[in-house]
Amino acid sequence: MTSLRLTRGLAAAVVLLALVACLSPAKKLALEREKDPQYQFDKAALCLQYNMVDESFQYIDKALALDPKFTAALNLRGLALMIKGRPAEAIQALRSCLEIEPAFSEGWNNLAAAYDQNNQKDQAVEAWKKAFDIDQNYNASYNLAKIAYENEQSAVALDWIRKSIVKFPKSVLSFNLQGLIYESLGRYPEAIDSYQQAIKLAPTELNIQFNLAMAYYRKKDYGRTRELLEKILPLAKGELKLQVEEMLRRIGRTPSPAPID
Repeated sequence: MTSLRLTRGLAAAVVLLALVACLSPAKKLALEREKDPQYQFDKAALCLQYNMVDESFQYIDKALALDPKFTAALNLRGLALMIKGRPAEAIQALRSCLEIEPAFSEGWNNLAAAYDQNNQKDQAVEAWKKAFDIDQNYNASYNLAKIAYENEQSAVALDWIRKSIVKFPKSVLSFNLQGLIYESLGRYPEAIDSYQQAIKLAPTELNIQFNLAMAYYRKKDYGRTRELLEKILPLAKGELKLQVEEMLRRIGRTPSPAPID
């Protein structure tokens, strides 16, 4: 009886091995991938890229089930939760990420964003400073500049935005914010230069072109203001179009009505 059992067991093992051997290379690869946390993470990241936020969670969860200390997946979970408007849960995920990898500056930047979304402003500032201290994270210094600007701390804001631009001199957002900060200080030529730098990087960004026109207006260069606004007007839509039309009226030229097709 024992030998019969052994024979059957061996036969079953042989059958199993035969089945595995019969699997195509593609099926074998698919099975291996299902057990690869990086592969699950990549699928989650792709879902987020295409704004499939709900779908991303299933792949994030699979990645973390395979590797609970996979910091990239914890970080991605925090980002997905922020997109869903669940900042308290995002804070938990990002804290877990940073407990494992405390020198991950972008994780600190994302944690700060989650605190900010959760209306925990002081904690957000501290987390952004931590991110900057690690590797001069330019997103962190940009956000610190933005908060200081919103709090009318223009000198502090200017210091932070300069640091952001030094680290990443191709940031359209940073040059635009620097322009706004210079305007708040009444330094219009420097504001104009900042907006022009931003426009070089993003020539079709109409909102920055409008900011440039407003800087010329505040500098009392109405001819240049009018020239820029007339250039923007045919391309502008919605609220921006209304603002352009209002500024043109303010400087003495009512825009011509749009041609009738």
